[in-house]
Amino acid sequence: MTTTITDTTIATGGLTGADLEDLRTHADPLADAAVAGFFATVDAAEPNALFGALARHTTMPAEEQVPAVRAFFEEAGVLPSWVDQGRLASGQEFFNEWAAHHFTAMYLASLPTAYAAAKGVQVLNLTARLRTDTERRLNETAQFLMDTSAPGAFAPGGVGISRVLHIRLMHAAVRHLIEHDPVVRRVEDVEPPRSGSTTDPDTGLWSASWGRPANQEDLLGTMLTFTTVVYEVFDATGVEYTADQVEDHLYFWRVIAHLLGIDPAIVPTGRAEADRLQRLIWERQHAPSAAGVAMTAALLGQAQERLPRMMWAFIPTAMRRFNGDDVCDMIGVPAANWTRILFGPLAELTRVMTFGRRHNAVLRWIGERTGRAMINALLDVTRGGERPTFSIPTHLDPALGRT
Repeated sequence: MTTTITDTTIATGGLTGADLEDLRTHADPLADAAVAGFFATVDAAEPNALFGALARHTTMPAEEQVPAVRAFFEEAGVLPSWVDQGRLASGQEFFNEWAAHHFTAMYLASLPTAYAAAKGVQVLNLTARLRTDTERRLNETAQFLMDTSAPGAFAPGGVGISRVLHIRLMHAAVRHLIEHDPVVRRVEDVEPPRSGSTTDPDTGLWSASWGRPANQEDLLGTMLTFTTVVYEVFDATGVEYTADQVEDHLYFWRVIAHLLGIDPAIVPTGRAEADRLQRLIWERQHAPSAAGVAMTAALLGQAQERLPRMMWAFIPTAMRRFNGDDVCDMIGVPAANWTRILFGPLAELTRVMTFGRRHNAVLRWIGERTGRAMINALLDVTRGGERPTFSIPTHLDPALGRT
């Protein structure tokens, strides 16, 4: 992409707020070209119907794909020369060793903190399936993490590569939909609607001041929700790990970020820089919004559907502990309650148990396989035995006013 950011930006002092603001105007030229090429090849008289065709198109054999989509998979699916397979495997191993803890952190911290990004969350609000089908979205995210952390996931033609590229193309498709669908009311400069404001969040609004949908800053912020935010939850809950393990896990996500279309020049190469960028992005983007409240309400509703009643009170308390009251107030998380007294003893118990696992290869081996088996079992139950696919949304929210 054409930008002022260079490969030495982070090494020479790091991204600034001005850099990040510029990055909101940049997205993913390669994936955008594939989507544009698709529409140039296929009759685009009915965009919504064609998005279903595009979703199917990504699963076709290469010889049946339109040239633009085929070229995208061929070019984007090649790992860069700097990939160290040993470090990549170590990063995957760290995820697998603590798989259950990763998913807990994702649910209680990664997703809520993403919903607090008032501009970026508007993409989810505009895309009906992402907002209303919470269980499917969670299953897709879980399956994505399981696939990318599996052995051989990043070998040529590996399932991890195909999963990341599918999501990358989904981002481009959603971006095209928001930027071209006539149902979207595009304006120049307006703040994201808040709960109770006079601006209805369901009117199909997109402001140029929010940047491009799924822009580079938002993609970078999303990467951080699955890395630095997770590490903070581990610290708060007593999970014992080494600095090298975290650095390798961050390396694993650098590879994912490359395949996802994030500019390598802006991806942090170590935890210190990643933590700094997280704080900077959160300071810039966290704000109250009606969309954030709606997404969080759906997440909490899913917990009440799937978890035992005795655990319901624990969820909002945990979200407030991991994300802070300021963020949770922005997205409408209920107040903390008596379950706050459980965190100290639980953290100490986790610290004792994980310390033993860190120093015992047999316990690590058991924990790694037990964690993956448990997540796979949960996915089997919630998806009814079917593997969730990363389907490209075929329409914006019907409540936006399409006739």
